[in-house]
Amino acid sequence: MDLSLRLINSYWHPLCHASELAEDKDFVRFNLLDFEVVAYNDKGTIIAFDNLCPHRGARFFLDDFGRSRIKCEYHGWSFIAGQAKIPKKEEFINCDIGSAALNQFKVARCGDFIFFSPTAEQNLQQQLGAELVCRLESISQAIKCRSDFNRYPFESYWPIAVENALEPDHIPMIHGDSLAPLRLQAGENIYYGENSIWFSPLGNNAIDEKLVKLGKFFEPAERYPGYMSIYIFPFAMISSTHGYSYSMQNFFPGDRTKTFFTSRLYQARESNPRYDEMVKSLMLSSASTNRAVFDEDHTICKRIPAKTWSTDNPKYYGQHEEKIIHFRQSCRRWVDD
Repeated sequence: MDLSLRLINSYWHPLCHASELAEDKDFVRFNLLDFEVVAYNDKGTIIAFDNLCPHRGARFFLDDFGRSRIKCEYHGWSFIAGQAKIPKKEEFINCDIGSAALNQFKVARCGDFIFFSPTAEQNLQQQLGAELVCRLESISQAIKCRSDFNRYPFESYWPIAVENALEPDHIPMIHGDSLAPLRLQAGENIYYGENSIWFSPLGNNAIDEKLVKLGKFFEPAERYPGYMSIYIFPFAMISSTHGYSYSMQNFFPGDRTKTFFTSRLYQARESNPRYDEMVKSLMLSSASTNRAVFDEDHTICKRIPAKTWSTDNPKYYGQHEEKIIHFRQSCRRWVDD
């Protein structure tokens, strides 16, 4: 079985934050390989399902997110609270029409983060580990809402896009005007099984001091006073600077020349409603910076052909590329099994 498909089937994958599905009929849509996953609020129950009508295979949703009924525009089939509403149901006499249902996936939560899996055998807590579960729960509870949604296909094989996100040595070369001004320090990598967190102090004291002063505009919370990047094996990252916003990135597999990249910027809760406009302005600035960083990442990743990647360690690697070794070791067992 293909590596990408094995990893999709075997792991829990974060899709969104519960605030994105706060109201009945809210949805968010994702591409993976040759299918699509929709996370959906079905009368207060969060479900995830294949974005295809079981009748003749028309897609329910075309937008990235929104609020709408699960209704097929082809023949009018709809689904509410797990029940199929089928026009002219009495005419389906030569099949078991009573079994018609959405093709649903497993759903689990870590705090207010929503995860899905087709066939994961271990539970989400086992996959993440107790320490990472605690941190993700804390982050999810500090989030107020989504401030930006950004998606497009990376012209790159997904492991190449993930490895680019994992190592910091390229930052001065690729992100000269976006991420590099923070002057991220070597910091510390902490591993939780196949997952990891990079904690990096900011070397630019002037920027760091300005960011510290912004803390009064947000609710008190446990925040890392620098840059933090959480990697959730195999396809997801959550990053933040000082914990005022959080960027979740999915690097879902397409084919060997395409990665379905999606990012969301989440705003932390304000300490007072009167700061709402100021915080919104800050989020706009953060979203602009994030989009520049991801465009720069895409520009370099599409230079790297898929044939250059393998689960073997690189022939040459520096001390700051240790997470690349860890990532390839995690992938290797799925190839060797």
